[in-house]
Amino acid sequence: MNTAALKANERELIKLIRFFSKRGAQLVASGELSEQHEQLTSACQNLETQLYKHAENRAAILEKRERLEKIIEDKAQCPKCHKADMLKKTGVATNEHGWKSNTYRCRRCNTNFTWNRPNNPWDMVSFLERYIQELEQSLQTAQPEGMQEHIEGAIPQLQDSLFRLRPVLQTSNEEVEALTEKESEMDRLIHQFKNYLLIEKIKLDTYPEE
Repeated sequence: MNTAALKANERELIKLIRFFSKRGAQLVASGELSEQHEQLTSACQNLETQLYKHAENRAAILEKRERLEKIIEDKAQCPKCHKADMLKKTGVATNEHGWKSNTYRCRRCNTNFTWNRPNNPWDMVSFLERYIQELEQSLQTAQPEGMQEHIEGAIPQLQDSLFRLRPVLQTSNEEVEALTEKESEMDRLIHQFKNYLLIEKIKLDTYPEE
């Protein structure tokens, strides 16, 4: 199985598990496998399967989360020359609403600026909610010719984007929250079982089989 998805403490435990699995196989071959050794070997095999399954699930959730974080495309333009071909991302800034946005430098104009859109879908939800509210309020005042129709057409599209985005983010948040709880549970299990196996290994080293 692929060990790349394993954390350091998981890899350490796998090494111990492999030692006792090999020991169990030797005892089976020699006809000396006791019930205690059999139970330990079975527990090791079950835990190894559990560790790999958890690691694969963690990798899948984190990969999906990473893809989700990148779904927002800035399409930033320099506020001075209104072009995008010479932009270089320089960092991330947080505005008064708590939204994170990318900062850029236009190498053509030597201008530094913060793009006026969030750089992640979670902040984009709040941004869209506020933007829709502002558009709805603007309809209560007189608008230039054609502008009211444009705004009325834009609002349902923005609402549809929100409708589709919210459940995706909620599912991802729930998955990450459940993963965090499972990680804590697995870390405790790994710590306890590792200590147990280390003690058993010391016993074997101290009292070799006759």
